[in-house]
Amino acid sequence: MSYRELQQFCEIMRSLGYNRLVSMENFKKPNFELIADILFWMGMRIDPNNNITDDIDEERNRVEFIK
Repeated sequence: MSYRELQQFCEIMRSLGYNRLVSMENFKKPNFELIADILFWMGMRIDPNNNITDDIDEERNRVEFIK
């Protein structure tokens, strides 16, 4: 993503009411935990009754989460 796209993404997340501060610094190196948290949050906003686990401690759990 370009600098401008990241900046817009951070602003959009704030406007949507995401509960954590998302800054440009979060994306200087890969941050799977933040991306997983954002995906989990979005999934719960779309359907609060869905059955998504947010356990991403092990690689197999991360793969299952993305699937």
